[in-house]
Amino acid sequence: MAGACLAELCLILCCFIGGNLAIPSFTSEPGNVTAEVGGTALLEWQMDDDGASQIFEIWRKLPSAGLIQRAGGGDASPFPGYEGKFEIEGIATLKILNVNKEDAGQYEFQPSYDDGTVLDSIATLVVTYQPTITGVTASSYAVNEGDDLTLTCAADGIPAPTFTWSKSDGSSLDAAVADAAVGTLTFSNISRVSTGTYTCSADNGVGMAQTQDIAVSVSYPTTAAPTTPTPNVTMKMTDAPTPAPSAAPEPTGDMKTDGKDDGKGRGAKPQKGGLGTGAIVGIVIGLLALFITIAVGAYCASKRFGPQQEKKPDVVTFTKAEENEAEPLKNKDPENPPEKTEDKDTSIIKNGEMEDVPLKNAEEA
Repeated sequence: MAGACLAELCLILCCFIGGNLAIPSFTSEPGNVTAEVGGTALLEWQMDDDGASQIFEIWRKLPSAGLIQRAGGGDASPFPGYEGKFEIEGIATLKILNVNKEDAGQYEFQPSYDDGTVLDSIATLVVTYQPTITGVTASSYAVNEGDDLTLTCAADGIPAPTFTWSKSDGSSLDAAVADAAVGTLTFSNISRVSTGTYTCSADNGVGMAQTQDIAVSVSYPTTAAPTTPTPNVTMKMTDAPTPAPSAAPEPTGDMKTDGKDDGKGRGAKPQKGGLGTGAIVGIVIGLLALFITIAVGAYCASKRFGPQQEKKPDVVTFTKAEENEAEPLKNKDPENPPEKTEDKDTSIIKNGEMEDVPLKNAEEA
């Protein structure tokens, strides 16, 4: 009986002494916490400090900015300029409101106790946000066919974005090589078919993916197409039926006849290296038409501009007669012609001038 009582007394004594000798410690720490821009971040600490009384608690953003503090378990007080930004919840949870990019970093929590114990713990806040493309560049903006070209897409975002490339017209990227991690698109020995607009897309799972375009123009030498001079010959086309194409093409060249009727018609066959029958006939007709045109033109020119035969002036005879003899000749009696009078005057036109001469002289003229 006495032994049982002694054992119970020792157990009570050990519990009392051990409780007073317990050292405060953290039982849970935030570690790395992730929050999205515009959201709320919670950095939560848990402690075992039943054997001691808290005197003071402070939360800082390293390296040294004090954010909020609490004394003796009372109400927390933000430092000036941080009102409405930081709050304390529960035992020791730091609440960060309306998170922005600048809030990312390390946060320190220090509680101190009446026995002189000071704890210290550091947590890291990671702030995520959708990517923003800061630029799309090319290794060269004067690209010739056969050159190498690298397009680079740069973006800011947490977590780091991945990149994809596409051609705006939907066609394939040919032999270009894309690196999704660093945002490059590389062309080796680029060809003219790579000319076009390329789109870079950056995505990290936060918000919407962002895109930006870049145009690529590949220069290459041009070769003029050969031209065939057209002969200056006018040809008249007839409505001749177009022969149906044969199963095997006929050779062109010198003309020959084989005297055989194979269903294609008897006559000349074009041989390799020459013109077809239709072309030769057309050229002959055109040349004949040209020669005839030249001959007719030369004849007309000779008639118009050649030496002219001298033309003698016409002689017109006028006879003065009595009014009673003005009867037409057809009414006179052919057996009794009128007597010739020597004294009648006659007017003639000679060398373009009117002259009065005796009838005898007029007849001689």
